[in-house]
Amino acid sequence: MPIAQMKTNYPMDAAAKRSFLSETAAQMAEILQKPLPAVMVMLDECTMHMNQSEDTTFFAEFRYILPQAYAADKSAFLKVFADKMLTLIQKHTHVNPYRIYMQFTEMDRESAWRYMK
Repeated sequence: MPIAQMKTNYPMDAAAKRSFLSETAAQMAEILQKPLPAVMVMLDECTMHMNQSEDTTFFAEFRYILPQAYAADKSAFLKVFADKMLTLIQKHTHVNPYRIYMQFTEMDRESAWRYMK
């Protein structure tokens, strides 16, 4: 199950959050070649400071299993993934790209999400 855990100090109403989360899940499903129901996305609004400023800031962690199609070129995959997520985050929050931090964590296929029987 691909997961996006995101935090921002950008105020969003319920409709804006739903739109952002829906679009994020759809993009991740496409990029990671997974069915949409398998993607989990979370967004928390919280107090954040960066460079001693409360200007809009965004943090996102993406956990995923590398699609087999990209096994030979992981760096190209990460560039596509990061670029698409950056564009999406900026579209919904208008945050300065220098105030966005993204972390990508590749999970091993054999050990990821084996909690179901």
